[in-house]
Amino acid sequence: MDELRMLIRLNEETQPHHAEADSDVDRYLFRQHVAVEDYRTYLSRVYGFLVPLEAGLAMTPGLDEALDVRARAKSALVVHDLMALGTTMDEVSDLPQCSMIPTFHGPAIALGWIYVIERPLLASAVLRGHLATYLRAEMAYASSYLGCYAGQVGTMWRELGEVLDRVATTPAIADRIIASAARSISF
Repeated sequence: MDELRMLIRLNEETQPHHAEADSDVDRYLFRQHVAVEDYRTYLSRVYGFLVPLEAGLAMTPGLDEALDVRARAKSALVVHDLMALGTTMDEVSDLPQCSMIPTFHGPAIALGWIYVIERPLLASAVLRGHLATYLRAEMAYASSYLGCYAGQVGTMWRELGEVLDRVATTPAIADRIIASAARSISF
């Protein structure tokens, strides 16, 4: 099967890193009796990674020709959810941000990082359902990030896979995408 070959390869070759990549979900969200503070901490950590990453992606030469990165930007959704959970804008502004996001010199390396930030959203409906069990009132107003692809997760994932396949025109480019995804997990 040649369809979405880069997504298949990315999944296979980054599999050893998935537990590490999903550790915040497991630590803060996917447990019994999750509390508002757990969800707020998770969103704060996501925000601290997304803001500098999205800034870097926006400045990546040629990436906009491959993928509409603005349509996939999620940091504003995280801010909305944090504020719905009682975080002030001053507190959001004071959240630590990852300072180790590299400069992306082209779409291949940027797409590896995009794969890593998009992959957890495959389980967003399950996470929203789990959180609603414990945080019913809060999830009514604070689920913009986890609900960003509601009803279209498969479409968004397929689109990313098609872009990855179009960009990975040579084995060397495909290898750069894979290496980039594996490297981004360590941040």
